[in-house]
Amino acid sequence: EYLDQLGMEAFGPGGQSAFGFVVPGRVPVYSEQFTQIEALKWSCDVENSQQIRDVVVFLTQPLAAPGCGVGCFITGPPFDKWHFVGTLSNESPSGVFRVRWPPDEGAPTACRIGVSIMSIAELQALEATLPGTELVDFGRKVANDLWNYLGSFEIMLTHGAMLLPLFNRWMARFEDRCKHDPFWWLKNSE
Repeated sequence: EYLDQLGMEAFGPGGQSAFGFVVPGRVPVYSEQFTQIEALKWSCDVENSQQIRDVVVFLTQPLAAPGCGVGCFITGPPFDKWHFVGTLSNESPSGVFRVRWPPDEGAPTACRIGVSIMSIAELQALEATLPGTELVDFGRKVANDLWNYLGSFEIMLTHGAMLLPLFNRWMARFEDRCKHDPFWWLKNSE
């Protein structure tokens, strides 16, 4: 594939300072400090990572290769299981990505940030695997708790089947609103 032959040249002539990341409160790290681990993949070690909640990853110049973007990943020791956190492209050259460690792994004391040049189709497939936003997750838990509470009343025995589709429609509407405007609930609506 043509991307495999490009390497850093996918970032344009010379490929210097092509990308970087910032952990809030720390000094930015640029591509020269990354180690190339495969033809289209680079990584950089990060110390004291147990305190990291977000990471800002950015391009410092447009991608020269058409139809591609940059996948952003994170991993903890033993550095063999990469977790996708987000995508960069010429249309969206920076992003603030939430770092979510799987519950069975916990927050490691060191981690690696990884970037990989990938096709837009591959990146779209990875984007679909990202967990919902915290607000949507919170909304689901509140809604399930409400449904369980209502289930303890006698009216649910007789009308629960009729109310469930309404409840599901409300949940779908809630998720859609959060997806389009995560701060809708802060707005004054009468």
